[in-house]
Amino acid sequence: MPKCPKCEKEVYFAEKVSYNGKDWHKSCLKCGKCKKTLTAGSFVEHNGQPYCSTPCYGVLFGPKGYGHGGTESHKYS
Repeated sequence: MPKCPKCEKEVYFAEKVSYNGKDWHKSCLKCGKCKKTLTAGSFVEHNGQPYCSTPCYGVLFGPKGYGHGGTESHKYS
């Protein structure tokens, strides 16, 4: 039985979301910054942690000035 990379518990077929060769619980697949629930293909993984593609990943790990002047020009602390 596969184990969830987040909680390390067994992932049963009815509750799994598969992405990049890993099986996650639907409830464990949340953005590491804003905690938004994610779906397969709607996020980017960084050091094993999933993040929203926009804006969280770009703000945290993208080039400096990402989203400058737009609605995504905020910084997380």
